[in-house]
Amino acid sequence: MLNKVSVRIIPVIVLLLSVSGLQLADGQTQDPIESIRQHYASINQSAPRYRRVKKELWGFSPEGGELVAYFHGPSVMKMVATFLGESGRAVEEYYYWNGQVIFVLSTDNRYDKPFGKVVRKNVTRLYFRDHKLIRWIGEDGKEVASDSAEYATKQGDYLKLAKLLVDGAKSKSRSIESPD
Repeated sequence: MLNKVSVRIIPVIVLLLSVSGLQLADGQTQDPIESIRQHYASINQSAPRYRRVKKELWGFSPEGGELVAYFHGPSVMKMVATFLGESGRAVEEYYYWNGQVIFVLSTDNRYDKPFGKVVRKNVTRLYFRDHKLIRWIGEDGKEVASDSAEYATKQGDYLKLAKLLVDGAKSKSRSIESPD
């Protein structure tokens, strides 16, 4: 049997537990970056169980490239695009949730000589929500201001490429060609 103190404390505990979770009705946390990080971890954990599709990439880089797409049913969950060049190699990982790109991890490796060893590695992180770039962490590890001149261009370029790669991954073609 509950005493008067217990009856007053239970609602407070319930309130604290519900606030500490900060959950919205759709299960996402209120912080969109934290939600994206959770999806990223979940996708990578499940990736070995996803169906993999490989495509050749033509015209995106001087030495060609490859795309590996990870499907859960008909939905693309992750794509890894490798772009090759004699002075370096870029790898871009695209993550999707509910059919929308949510995160891009871009790693650009620069060689000391043509096709040599990697001497510099630059990492860029792009966070998306509802087809909008909401955070861009540049190569220097610092956030790029959303009002900077290149912010809108970066958003448009990555959304366009993400759609092109998804469409190519879903196609019957063995390769994806750059429209440029």
